[in-house]
Amino acid sequence: MRTITLELLRHGPAHNQLLSPLTPYLALCENHGAVTLHVPFEHNQFLHRLRALGYQIGDEARIFQLQDTARVMGEILSAIPGLTAEANKSDGADEPLTHLRLIISASELALLPFELALSSNGLPGAGQYLLLQPQMPVCLTRETRRVADEFWQWPKAPRILFAAASPPEIGTIPLESHLLALRRLVGPWVKYYDDSKPEERRRRVEDHLYFLPAASIESIEKACADGEFTHVHILAHGVERPEGYDTRFFLALHDSRDPEQVEYISGPRLATALRAARKPDSRGLARPAVVTLASCNSGSLGSVAGAGASIAHALHESGIPMVIAGQFPLSFEGSIRLVECVYEGLLWGADPRRLLYDLRRRLYTDFQERHDWACLTAYVSLPPDFEPQLSSAQIEQAMRSINAAMNHADEVTRRAFDRIRSKRTPEENQPASAEENKALLDNVLEKIAGSKKRLQRLVDCLPAQRSQIYGLLASTEKRHAEVLFSVGKRNDLFSGATQDSRFNESYLLLERSRNHYWQAFQLDRSNSWAVVQYLSLTLVLRNITLRPDLAPLQDLEDQNRPEKNLAALWSMAYLLSLYDLHGKDRGLTIWARGNLIELLMLSLVMPPGAGRPDPVDAGRRALEHADALIDVAGRDSFDVYSTRRQIVRYLEWFNEVAPNFLAPLNGLAEGIFNKFPGEIEEKWK
Repeated sequence: MRTITLELLRHGPAHNQLLSPLTPYLALCENHGAVTLHVPFEHNQFLHRLRALGYQIGDEARIFQLQDTARVMGEILSAIPGLTAEANKSDGADEPLTHLRLIISASELALLPFELALSSNGLPGAGQYLLLQPQMPVCLTRETRRVADEFWQWPKAPRILFAAASPPEIGTIPLESHLLALRRLVGPWVKYYDDSKPEERRRRVEDHLYFLPAASIESIEKACADGEFTHVHILAHGVERPEGYDTRFFLALHDSRDPEQVEYISGPRLATALRAARKPDSRGLARPAVVTLASCNSGSLGSVAGAGASIAHALHESGIPMVIAGQFPLSFEGSIRLVECVYEGLLWGADPRRLLYDLRRRLYTDFQERHDWACLTAYVSLPPDFEPQLSSAQIEQAMRSINAAMNHADEVTRRAFDRIRSKRTPEENQPASAEENKALLDNVLEKIAGSKKRLQRLVDCLPAQRSQIYGLLASTEKRHAEVLFSVGKRNDLFSGATQDSRFNESYLLLERSRNHYWQAFQLDRSNSWAVVQYLSLTLVLRNITLRPDLAPLQDLEDQNRPEKNLAALWSMAYLLSLYDLHGKDRGLTIWARGNLIELLMLSLVMPPGAGRPDPVDAGRRALEHADALIDVAGRDSFDVYSTRRQIVRYLEWFNEVAPNFLAPLNGLAEGIFNKFPGEIEEKWK
């Protein structure tokens, strides 16, 4: 993304300064020469403008001040030649958005609504609002010079703290709408739970969204100290109150001693609570990556004659990298749109600058009678390697959503596969109604379809990560095929499509999965796990006997291609796995154990020779690797669970579609399966 950095400076401390036409400011834009700026407002004059923009004066005055302030802010920006020059540069890149970083050291300048500025002559889209014009889309973010530690990590596993406060004397808030929106948005990552068990449902949801009603400053501090929250969303009213001879804006939270009473919380005090000392050992401070303030005037400074700045400004100065707030009153409808637009994108790893630009345009389009679009203020400080981090976060979130979808899918196979059912308790095996089973299946298929669509988009968006993405796609297609086959077997439990249609689609998905594994391996030849899965699925697809009419799926042409010779691929995968086994990376060692177990099983159904061990030796080695995997990974680890599930596929799924071919490995597969702890199924349920 193209970035333009504009910094506004003045002599003296950041605080204790009023706006005045006599005060000179220094404007620095990229490597252009510095220019001196003057703000054409007296302080009290501008406070009157803010009263109109804050809906405290009639609508006619508000509209006039909105237009006039936009004009003046545009003139201030147009007086910086470096900004005009940078805005008209073209580097030839097809980049749809420009990031304008506004770095402010003087707290009184944070009072100015730069987001409202008109694009003046010389800037793209002259005469239109700068942040809404389409000629050169711009996202403006603010930044303070005192934000420390720019080398921070963008969260890959978001967890949201939602704190809501509405003391009786202050007024209502759109609590239910915000809560429902957030609950819906975290849905793709919530694992399966039994609706009849409220405590299990609560635990599953709280892994991603923790709700703090009737929030007080003490309860927010305790939650931040006890939990690892990456995002904090605060829904409360902003209140203007005198502070000595000054006027400030506070958040109206509940009093911890009497929740019916209100306690007014300043920006620095809220910042201290959000950055609480982590418990139990108090090593380090909590640091959410994103804080959103859905409250009136949370981005406004009030008078700046005293020390301090706005709530959003104070949070950013305390080291919180991204703070989104409103500098004017935000409507209930606008606050809901903020949650929907920002959090949907953030949770999937979208670039927050694109989200802010999109949200501003939506607010302008949908709520024309108010200026919610102009109230949106974002304080953002991003690390230098932000875009690579964002790519990793997108893949990680896609993978976590797939894992959650497959967790729901596992419940389908638990109900369909006899081998797993036999390991469950009588309570867990209570039969569900046909309607419940169908609802579960429909939910699973919807989640899987959504995951695959998102992965397909990532293939185009992140070409450098295609090998990993194809591997995830392959795994998802395979699990999808497994679900359809398992429900096809038990059409008495899962009504809907016919058994034949489910079997047919299952085989098509299995072939697609096999092809994606090959693509993953071709893009990264060190992916031994990808070639192991390609080998496994190819052997199964070439030897289907359950449905002889599906012979075209067996891809006979591949059998004559030397680069897809199965014996050679087995030897290569075996060697690669042995290299990984003796490396220093514990994760690779665990993966290698799983690969070797599967390769040694497959050696029993392949022709002898080419360096493959005899059946007795293969069985002995496979059982030894199974014991070692359990010891290294841990009996209750996900690696043990996933390997056990793969063995179940051979026994319950592959053995049914190609029973004659896989018969020689059944005894070994059964022995390996019995080594894995049965209770792990419920641990990773």
